[in-house]
Amino acid sequence: MIYAATLATTALASAAFAQDQVTLDFWEGHSLQEEGATIKMIEAFEESHPHISINRVKTSFGTNFEAITTALASNTAPDVSPIWSGFLSQFAARGALVDLTEHGVTDPSGSIYPGAVDYVTWDGGIYGLPYAFDPRFIVYNAAALEEAGLEPAETFDEMISMAEQLAVVGDDGTVVRYGFGLGSADALAYFFINLLYAQGGDVFNEDGTQAAFNDEAGVAAGEIIARLAEQPGNTLNAQGDVVRQGVLTGRIAMVYDGPWVFHTAAQDDTSQEFVVGSVPTVAESDDPLNFGSVGAYVVYEQSEHPEEAAEFVRFLASPEAQQFRVEALKPGVSPDVLNQDVAQQTFDEWPALRTAQEELANSRIFPKHENWSAVYQAIIPAIEAIVSGDDVQGALDSAARQADRALRR
Repeated sequence: MIYAATLATTALASAAFAQDQVTLDFWEGHSLQEEGATIKMIEAFEESHPHISINRVKTSFGTNFEAITTALASNTAPDVSPIWSGFLSQFAARGALVDLTEHGVTDPSGSIYPGAVDYVTWDGGIYGLPYAFDPRFIVYNAAALEEAGLEPAETFDEMISMAEQLAVVGDDGTVVRYGFGLGSADALAYFFINLLYAQGGDVFNEDGTQAAFNDEAGVAAGEIIARLAEQPGNTLNAQGDVVRQGVLTGRIAMVYDGPWVFHTAAQDDTSQEFVVGSVPTVAESDDPLNFGSVGAYVVYEQSEHPEEAAEFVRFLASPEAQQFRVEALKPGVSPDVLNQDVAQQTFDEWPALRTAQEELANSRIFPKHENWSAVYQAIIPAIEAIVSGDDVQGALDSAARQADRALRR
């Protein structure tokens, strides 16, 4: 009888275990650089959570927003996916995302950088947890700096002057080495917003009903871009990968970029040494401030397993998981990643990456607004126009009118 009872208990336990087995559909559209780190994170999660399996589905980074929108409309959304840029606030405002506080997620401010926490909070809830936080900084070609006897710029005036000093232009006007380089489209918008923040400005007015990036602070930010564009030894609105390669080959002395430069350098043994410096400030007494872009993993309201999905995204934001992102030469979203073994080994090999990690303490993100993407699309052509020589105030006023029309819809 005892033996029979034991068998029965074992059978019941096995049945309960089988019922508890959960598979989460996880869409991810990461680059090859981050895909490897993501796979390691999933393996670590499944090892520590044997009752949860992750079905990783590779999607396209460029069409992620459209794919999720379509899936939500057809009730075929995954349990979890990444969201970046201003899309999180749009989905949260539509009620498409799970408020993770309903599943045990508490304020992560103590373990995740403030800028990244700001990104995932909306209307009193937490609608995701960050997996990526990429600061912007100035990357200098080390040999160019040494040749000119210069140190990283502290103010924007110094940066503009340095660009002119570092440029090498032949008598026939041929540029041998550009002083300053900046990518196109997104890079132009990021740089402008970074400058706008540094000038004390903002994209929206206080209640988010109107664009404010064409005020005095916005014009001051645009004038910095205009001054750089006027110098024949600079290249602005260029292809992003070309700019990044340029600083690693010595073709460009300094560029506004982010942590992607580390992976690019690691792929080419001929890459020259580089130095990472903070984004300059208006005055030497100002604290550094950089624009940081955030990606977060979210759980969709359509998920049949929100509890397990919440546990999954919580793990992906942990220092234990984030150390694999550092190993892939990207900073982690938590300052505690500095204490993880894999991360420490990577930082020892790439000291400049540690500098990039520390920049996250001074990072501010995109404004959170459900119509952010429409406003963002108005900003890009305005900065392109400024680079081409258009009047700064006129270009920003035109963009602000377009943005205000989008806000009234």
